[in-house]
Amino acid sequence: MPAITRINAAPYDLSLKGSLTWGNGHELRRLTHVLVRVELADGAVGIAEATPRPSIYGETQASILHIIGDQLAPQLLGAQIDGLESVAALSERLALIKNNNTAKGALDMALHQALAASRGERLAEYLGATQERIHLSTIVSAGMQAAVIADVGAAYQAGLRVFKVKFGRDAEDEMATIARLIEAYPAAQFYVDANETLAVESAASLLNQLHDLGVIHCEEALPAHLLRERRQLRRDCRMPIIADDSAFTLPDLEREIAFDTFDILNIKTARTGFSQSRRMLDMCLAAGKDVMVGSQASSLLGCLQAAVFASHAAVTRASECSFYLKTDGDLGFAPPIVDGCLQLSDVEQSLAQAQESLIDFA
Repeated sequence: MPAITRINAAPYDLSLKGSLTWGNGHELRRLTHVLVRVELADGAVGIAEATPRPSIYGETQASILHIIGDQLAPQLLGAQIDGLESVAALSERLALIKNNNTAKGALDMALHQALAASRGERLAEYLGATQERIHLSTIVSAGMQAAVIADVGAAYQAGLRVFKVKFGRDAEDEMATIARLIEAYPAAQFYVDANETLAVESAASLLNQLHDLGVIHCEEALPAHLLRERRQLRRDCRMPIIADDSAFTLPDLEREIAFDTFDILNIKTARTGFSQSRRMLDMCLAAGKDVMVGSQASSLLGCLQAAVFASHAAVTRASECSFYLKTDGDLGFAPPIVDGCLQLSDVEQSLAQAQESLIDFA
């Protein structure tokens, strides 16, 4: 039963090929992330990526470096781990420190990665994930029609076949863009992410129009605090609803299931690690909900770890594990995308190479 002997956190910055915009004025121009490195007494190492999003979680690169070094790491150092449940118990201990979602998520994933290495197991084997083909989707930034169409075209050429289009700034123009995309790429699928921007009185009508165009589902149409309105929207519209911002945590998910507000859960391992993500997966299975996996605009490392989790058989929808294609990082280790899918064996090989390349950096 190896003990945790060392925890490091280091800034990790990457430029993007183009900025990502969404919602009411949000924009991501550059990744200012944190690499979290955990080492066990037997020399096994795990590395994960914390993805601060000040407008979503209130975290920054500086706050993550501080909270890990001063508050979270001291609670973990010296603890012994021997399996998934022992790591999950340690992650529960961190609940004494409120919020700090992605700092905790990265620590949890690094711990699981280190323990899998200590046991000589592949990460997927250790997590109980067995699905060999991982169906991918990719995020399309909001913007002018020509830019959106060009973004989809480049991703299609890279092998992607499912696209999440940002929606809600100018519904009329965006609907026209989506109609053009569906016509231009009949073999592709499109869904929308409204980022809580739609109005209660018009949301159902807009989603039904999108459904009639061929859009397959919508993520977070209404503000998360409008619980009853979101429940009613699911009843009034024909399009399946994805929960994301409304289900950051396990208690959030319990509430959303109780009120039956969604059809599909977007699990983001970057904010819930592997421990809470697995519990969320089990809760959705019990409630008859579908699951997809998101990467929270991660680099190659974070996307690969999310993709391993997405190889759970219970993940039934295309997962957003392709954001690395939008970065200017070294993609020499990136696995091939074929017919919109990754192969689990390729993902694990790429993950091992990516982690090895970052050991000294972290």
